[in-house]
Amino acid sequence: MSGEDFQGCHPNLGASRISWINQFLASASIRQKVFVGYAVSIGLAILGTTTGLGIGQHYQKAALAELTRAQKQEHLLKNLQIAILEVRSYPYLGPLHLGEFNSPRVAPPVAVPMEDLQLVQDKIDQAQQLLLEAEGFVTEFDTCSKTNTNQLLALLKTYTIIIDSYKTLIQSLLSEIESGNLPDDQLKLAQRQLLQQNNPELTSALERFFEKSDQLIRAAQFKQQQGLSALNRADKLCFGIIVSSMIASVAIAILLAIHTSNAIAQLIKSLTEITEQVKQESNFTLQAPVTTQDEVGVLATSLNQLIHRMADYTQELQQTDIQLIQNEKMSSLGTMVAGIAHEINNPINFIYGNLFFTSDYIEDLLSLVELYQQYYPNPDPEIKNQLEEIDLEFLAQDLPKIIASMKGGAERIREIVLSMRNFSRLDEAEMKPVNIHEGIDNTLVLLSNRLKPGIEVIKQYGDLPLVDCYPAQLNQVFLSILENALDAIEKDATEYKAIEHKSVESCPSPVFTIRIQTELVDQNWVVIRIADNGPGIPAAIKDRIFDPFFTTKDPGQGTGLGLAISYQIITKHRGKIEVASEPGQGAEFVISLPR
Repeated sequence: MSGEDFQGCHPNLGASRISWINQFLASASIRQKVFVGYAVSIGLAILGTTTGLGIGQHYQKAALAELTRAQKQEHLLKNLQIAILEVRSYPYLGPLHLGEFNSPRVAPPVAVPMEDLQLVQDKIDQAQQLLLEAEGFVTEFDTCSKTNTNQLLALLKTYTIIIDSYKTLIQSLLSEIESGNLPDDQLKLAQRQLLQQNNPELTSALERFFEKSDQLIRAAQFKQQQGLSALNRADKLCFGIIVSSMIASVAIAILLAIHTSNAIAQLIKSLTEITEQVKQESNFTLQAPVTTQDEVGVLATSLNQLIHRMADYTQELQQTDIQLIQNEKMSSLGTMVAGIAHEINNPINFIYGNLFFTSDYIEDLLSLVELYQQYYPNPDPEIKNQLEEIDLEFLAQDLPKIIASMKGGAERIREIVLSMRNFSRLDEAEMKPVNIHEGIDNTLVLLSNRLKPGIEVIKQYGDLPLVDCYPAQLNQVFLSILENALDAIEKDATEYKAIEHKSVESCPSPVFTIRIQTELVDQNWVVIRIADNGPGIPAAIKDRIFDPFFTTKDPGQGTGLGLAISYQIITKHRGKIEVASEPGQGAEFVISLPR
């Protein structure tokens, strides 16, 4: 993998790790977070201690090995020197390395006793044993530096030369002594010649040996110092790693504790702020942020559910209050309407019933007057003046018209009273089959005083079956929708105020219309459409027109309950009420009721 490839994939790896950590912090419980935090801290301390001890032991082992090798090398070299010095300590062999046999100050050697030569030979054997140990040392530490190994091999080679020389010398002396053929003078002479013959080689070997061995001993001592220093460094490294891991574990524990406590405190603070805001503003649309799945996240979820339930309960309470107010209002209104209708209906029935008799009586009186005129064409002047004053001919023509007009007015009053009684229908507490068109017509009768010139109601009724419903409540829905339609278009119909007092024939074609359509859809649904061509409903408030107490009318002109109650009534009938509107294109309410 190239350097660019590694750099390209490394951020993704780090991002995935960070994402995993964030996911864990979001999903883990507080207990798990605390446990993982302490586990990471303690684990880091244990790992650091173990790592420190392991690394320290590794370097300590290497330092001890170097120290042991240097000590063994020094010990071995010193033993080799001691062995040579012990062999040299005998007076018969001491001058070998000094070259003093020809010196006049040195007395000639005496004959060597047999016992001393045996002791010397034992020392030589011990020296050879040390040589074997030295060779084993070189083999054991063959991983040392090549220079040091070569120096040891050269030293051992010199040592071998010395030992072989002494061994040869001793064996020759022993042979001379054991032969016993030579007298003492000749034996001493032979010993002298033998020593002189081996003296140059031994002298050179001894000089090289002691020189090189001293150098190697100093090098070994230096190595020992280095080994001790390395051992101290290993101890310090071990201690440093352990202390660093302890400090890191404590720091991580503190950071995790701070992070966990801040996270919990921040969430609890957020929950407290949301709770206070909901309490002060009564805004049940607020929701606490749920960023984790731990106990605090569960608490936030529970709080959100509680706020939602409070919103539902508050809405239900408002609807109940609205319903109670409306029931009380309708009860009072119905009682009043029924009483007024009854009080009006009694005299109207009396008037309407007596109009027939009055008409007959007037016709009889007019007939009698006509007979008097036929039989008495020339009445007294006083009667003649009275007839001219009252215009008997006009009275005869106008009285039937007055009676007919009174009869029409009485019939209109009777229709209004009947519509009022049908609209209230307080005695109908159960659903019953009702003619929808009759309810719409009764509602229009009650609103006839608001149907001013310039406003036309177009009825396009379909062939509808009877619908099971609560008639009074359904009439209330029609009344609320029609009143809103009239309120919307009345503002734009002010130009017709100037012609309100003119005759109907002089009015121009209506500009504003309220269209009422009914139809049967899929043989299962009765659909009532009430549309106007007024200014329409702004999009900003269209979704709120069914909310309780929401109104766009001026203060004192609307309670904001009409459409909210209408929505509840249609829902109670298991139906649907919808509104479609475009600004400037009017509004259409669509009511769908099941058969």
